Amino acid sequence: MEPSTEGAEILTEAYNLITGDRQHDYDHPLDDYSRTVDIFAAVTGHNLTAEEGILFMVCVKLSRLMNEINRDLDVPDNGRDAAGYIGCLRMAIVERRRREQVWKSDHPTYRFKTGESTWV
Repeated sequence: MEPSTEGAEILTEAYNLITGDRQHDYDHPLDDYSRTVDIFAAVTGHNLTAEEGILFMVCVKLSRLMNEINRDLDVPDNGRDAAGYIGCLRMAIVERRRREQVWKSDHPTYRFKTGESTWV
């Protein structure tokens, strides 16, 4: 008998969410969360990178998953969303590195301040 893979479909669902219509609607996760953390900074005075903003959302989903486990609930979107945010985080990291390389090659005398959502 083969082991069950029931539940693993959330990974495909998460992939489809972050690479499909939502990315088209909200832009690349690096751009989407750069806007989000800029608004967060304006409201709270706390500056985060886009990547830290995404990690915050992972924490929200982990908290909800813990509550789901503790209360014996079945809320599949918490796991799917957590997987999606991890995917968004990786996409943001890769895209920031790509943009830094492009920018550095176009501006050899200047440097991009990593960890910030603004260009120098």
